[in-house]
Amino acid sequence: MDTLFFLKAFLLFLAPGPTNALLMAGSVKREKAVRLLAAQACGYAIAAASWFSLRPWVPPGALQALKLVAAGWLVVLGLRLIASARIGTSKEGDAISVLATSVLNPKAFIYCLAIVPMDVGPRALGIFWIMLLMITAATGSAWLVLGRRLGEDARMADRVAGAALIAFALLLLRPLIPVLAT
Repeated sequence: MDTLFFLKAFLLFLAPGPTNALLMAGSVKREKAVRLLAAQACGYAIAAASWFSLRPWVPPGALQALKLVAAGWLVVLGLRLIASARIGTSKEGDAISVLATSVLNPKAFIYCLAIVPMDVGPRALGIFWIMLLMITAATGSAWLVLGRRLGEDARMADRVAGAALIAFALLLLRPLIPVLAT
């Protein structure tokens, strides 16, 4: 694992989305941060375990297509955030909502199939799984702090997060540039 791996994973999970919006909303409502972070960790742990178990059946050529789709999705989300589409921070920021949203969040899919190298063995996948939990704890904590600091007025955070999504998409595409150039 190198610095670029950590940067990609950190930017991915720091980017706004439904789970982070619920964490921020829960923070605005002054819910217990530990309960929300535990729900997020459980949700991502379940999702990652599912995606890691599917890795042996992913054809080698499909990885490049998955990275292209993931990068396109991230660019669209980033542009929407920069343009003005505000994150929907509902007032339902409870732990059950955070758990369910984390399980269904496509960020776990992108992490497991596009960021974690496909040639690692089963034991190394356990390390990547633990890294996922540590990174999501750090980024989830950042969203909780952001919710406390900004409250309902988080427009600048949306723009910065949108730019981060686009930057992550470019990092994701970086290894594919030689392939796309041919």
